[in-house]
Amino acid sequence: MKIKSITLENIRSYSSGKIDFPDGSVLLSGDIGSGKTSLLLAIDFVLFGLRKGNLSSNALLRKGQNYGFVELNFIVSEKEISIRRNLKKSSSGISQEAGYIVIDGYKEELSPVELKQKVLELFNYPKESLTKTKGLIYNFTVYTPQEEMKSILLADSDERLNILRKVFGVDKYKRVMENSRFLISKLKERKKEFELLSSDFENLSKERLSKKSKVEELSESLKKLKEELNVMNDKINLKKNYVEEIEKKRKEREELKRNKIVLESKLEGLINQRVRNNSVMEVLNKEINDLNKELKEFNVTDLEVINKRISDINEDLRRIEFENKEIGEKIGEFGFIVRNSEEVKLNINKLDLCPICKQKVTTEHKHKISSDEDLRIKDTKALFDKYKENEKENQDLIIELKIKLESLSKSKNEVEIFKVKRNNLESRTKQLNDLLREQNEMKKEIGEINSNKLGIGKLLECIPNVSEEYEKIKFELDELLGIDRKLHSELFAGEREVNLLNERMNELNLEIEKKLKLKERIVKYSEIISYLEKEFISLVSMMEKQIMRKVHSDFDKIFKDWFRILVENEDLEISLDYDFSPLIKQNGYDIEYAHLSGGERTAAALAYRLALNQIINTMMSEINTKELLILDEPTDGFSSEQVDKLRIVLEELKIEQVIIVSHDPKIESFVDNVIKFEKKEGNSFTS
Repeated sequence: MKIKSITLENIRSYSSGKIDFPDGSVLLSGDIGSGKTSLLLAIDFVLFGLRKGNLSSNALLRKGQNYGFVELNFIVSEKEISIRRNLKKSSSGISQEAGYIVIDGYKEELSPVELKQKVLELFNYPKESLTKTKGLIYNFTVYTPQEEMKSILLADSDERLNILRKVFGVDKYKRVMENSRFLISKLKERKKEFELLSSDFENLSKERLSKKSKVEELSESLKKLKEELNVMNDKINLKKNYVEEIEKKRKEREELKRNKIVLESKLEGLINQRVRNNSVMEVLNKEINDLNKELKEFNVTDLEVINKRISDINEDLRRIEFENKEIGEKIGEFGFIVRNSEEVKLNINKLDLCPICKQKVTTEHKHKISSDEDLRIKDTKALFDKYKENEKENQDLIIELKIKLESLSKSKNEVEIFKVKRNNLESRTKQLNDLLREQNEMKKEIGEINSNKLGIGKLLECIPNVSEEYEKIKFELDELLGIDRKLHSELFAGEREVNLLNERMNELNLEIEKKLKLKERIVKYSEIISYLEKEFISLVSMMEKQIMRKVHSDFDKIFKDWFRILVENEDLEISLDYDFSPLIKQNGYDIEYAHLSGGERTAAALAYRLALNQIINTMMSEINTKELLILDEPTDGFSSEQVDKLRIVLEELKIEQVIIVSHDPKIESFVDNVIKFEKKEGNSFTS
């Protein structure tokens, strides 16, 4: 990995700006607070995002601003990468927004977590790094603040060892052993559970044997019971056949008796009906004679002639009544004309001026009008009298026609009465004839019934009365059926018991099968527990120790080499104990790390840092960040001569891009490039 440039907006002391990074060694130079560390934090943020307890949004977003971003351009495995992360302030606080990554021109919009995952894939870091907030390989190979490295050296030995285990990837062996012990504990718990669950295996086996014996015993009893039922079934069938024969004869006799009763009942009904018919026939003969006498006395006119005359008279009545109506209307009109003329005469005599022309009405004119009206009255009264006479003539004619109509209606009623009586005569005659025919048919049927009765009597004499024998055989059959039901009940109870026993045996078989599987698992778990306790954990522990010894040996050698380059003091010796703690001797005496001078402590921390970088890059050769190293104030407390030693360190490192943060101007003389940082009015920039 090599950084090409970084762009910042509203990040810490930067309002905006872009910084390009060349290859080789690069010094970030400037006074304390000029923005150098802010730049390193921005690089950390854009690569891995916010990390709780390590890098917060409040520490990054410039005060008073609501939005900020960092964009980093770099090369990894010959791929040109551009990544951007955004910060946004809202009422709920400052949070990361979605960002993007561009790989060889292909852009992807990603969430903060997805961006971190993509970076870890590009760097070829372990996947478990995704959920880590501390202890990233990046922090131990590329960039570690100098004070954090000193804190590792001063940490408790167990804490430091755990940190280094994680960094070297050796902690997996410890996790394997811890997980193995946890697994052993769980396996033992499960084994105890299985032992408890299978503890009743012997009892279940005994119960199954007992149930099996009981089933065999019951099966033999049921076999004998079925044989008895077969014999009983044969007896029942014989009895049933005999009962059916007797029942058939009994039913035949009962059927004949019922038929005889039916015939007797029918015979009685026919005789009674003949008596009733004779009574009715006497009445009908009398009614027929009476009707014949009455019909002879009738003088009947044809009904059609009467109806024609009634129709004609009604037509004449309608015509005359219509004429009278018109005459009445005319008489009314004549009365109106006379009254109107009388009124005109009266009014003209009173009139002095014409109401239309306003001229005086003369006496001559009045006489003329009165004469005209008198003439009109005379003519109208003559017509009135004529119409009145016509009206009276019509009224007289109407009365005469109505009298004729009444007489014709009476004649019509007499004809209709005649027709009714004639119909009654025909009906009675027909009814009498029907009864005569019915009497003859009943007489014939009575003869047939008497004949059938004689036949039934003869048949009854041939069929004996088997009622007593039937009851006896039926009783014997019922006894056999009762025994059969009892045997079937015993068979059902026995079969039910066998079924229950078989069900229980099936349950026992399943239970025993489960117990056997549990016993097999107990054996298997015992083998696994034994292997883990006696072989596997020891093997893993030995592998861990061998790797840690190799790491310790290489780490110790490299640590010594770097320290000797940085500190030329033959009286001062340094090495690592088995907990990777620095062992320092001066003139043959042990001294504490804290008792070293400031420059010596910084040299020890830098040597430890460089050794750690080399060991990790060697052990994890597949990671893609070996080309970059960032040193944060590596010469803090160094003497002038020690600062010169840094030149040798840079030459020995042979890393393609080394970024050094320092405010020591002497370093400018032996680095390839210098980027100067300044800060004015709270805003950082480069020059």
